Amino acid sequence: MEGGPGPSFADRERRGPGFPVGNYDAPNTPRNHPPLGNVSSSVRLVKLLTRTGPLFTIAAIAATLASHQGLTGLAGALLGLTLQLAALQLGTLLGALAWRLKIRHIIIGVGTELRAWTTPRIRVVLRSLPVVIMVGARSIHPPVRRRLWLTGTTSALVGAATAAATWLLATGPLSYGLAIGATTCLLHELIPRRSAGTTSPGWFLFSLPRLKGRAAAEMDATPLVNDVVEAVRAADLDKADVTLARLVEAHPSLLMTTGAQATVLNIRGRYAEALHLLSALVGRPDMEPRDMALVLAEMAGATACAVEAGQLPLEIGLPAGTRAAEGAIGFGLPRYRLTGTLAQLALLRGDTAEALSLARQSADSSTDGLGRADSLATAARAQMAAGDNAAARTTLAEAESLAAWLPRVATTSARLKIT
Repeated sequence: MEGGPGPSFADRERRGPGFPVGNYDAPNTPRNHPPLGNVSSSVRLVKLLTRTGPLFTIAAIAATLASHQGLTGLAGALLGLTLQLAALQLGTLLGALAWRLKIRHIIIGVGTELRAWTTPRIRVVLRSLPVVIMVGARSIHPPVRRRLWLTGTTSALVGAATAAATWLLATGPLSYGLAIGATTCLLHELIPRRSAGTTSPGWFLFSLPRLKGRAAAEMDATPLVNDVVEAVRAADLDKADVTLARLVEAHPSLLMTTGAQATVLNIRGRYAEALHLLSALVGRPDMEPRDMALVLAEMAGATACAVEAGQLPLEIGLPAGTRAAEGAIGFGLPRYRLTGTLAQLALLRGDTAEALSLARQSADSSTDGLGRADSLATAARAQMAAGDNAAARTTLAEAESLAAWLPRVATTSARLKIT
């Protein structure tokens, strides 16, 4: 489950106007890790377990506890970490089904996308190293917070049962290491923490019930936000406008309302207007660091799109977009969550190699069909800038199969046909 305000018209690893709210995407799963590159499976697994600070801490503690069991115990601890992450995600899936959350995507594995199945309701992705699973779900029926809490509780119970089972079955160094790793991971994930980079299951379990004020209102308005998101994904922009009007009337002051407005403006290619709307949020006194990180990320994306579309001068937009991206990172958003925007900024600077690399990373790590299509459009533009139109056509063909109507996909296609 994701926590935080509003929708996102193109995932781009949380890059794209709008803010996630009323969702459950348990942390420390593949969506929170950048692509792992061309390395062996064992190295990929180790990188998965130690890529971020929290997981590195868990791995270090588990390794210390398991060291008296030797290398076999250490291997068991690493397997236990992986097992527990998968168990928490399985619990999320079961909870989402039991408490009627809308399942948005199921990502199997980490690394490069091998195959994907996309429907208007769900996206299932198989990646190159299928060692873990990630489930993303959204609470679209009231009471929103209660359903999120029940889903988080289900996830925690499955995790606790998994940890208990590993201890009951522990008979040797490998199985003891497995139990230590699974238990340490569970305890770490039950610590309530919420930032621009991650939200722990413990936050949903212990902190969500005490949520008050604007933060609670943001979540409670999720059903209307979801209607806007679904209309956008279905390319029904007239319906999105009608639903957005209802959202603005009911919740005019919420961050997610502004995010939804920016989403619709961006999807119509009105990037400068979206940027102006988002910029007005920066001075709000109720903004927390997490909110600032997300808003600045959206501003960076809208700025890059505005420059790209000729709605903002390059000499103004490029430094402004770069500052916004750096600001988002400074407020706690992991850099790899901005790869889609950073790819566009690199292309605007004329660094086609960097742009292509970042765009591919963004496409490979996307959990959303629209987000992948958008990133592929950036990759195709980079290939065109490098003079490789044949590769650009191949890349763009996949983008068009996902969302040919997206403004950036459509304009890239038009440019390529002219070329």
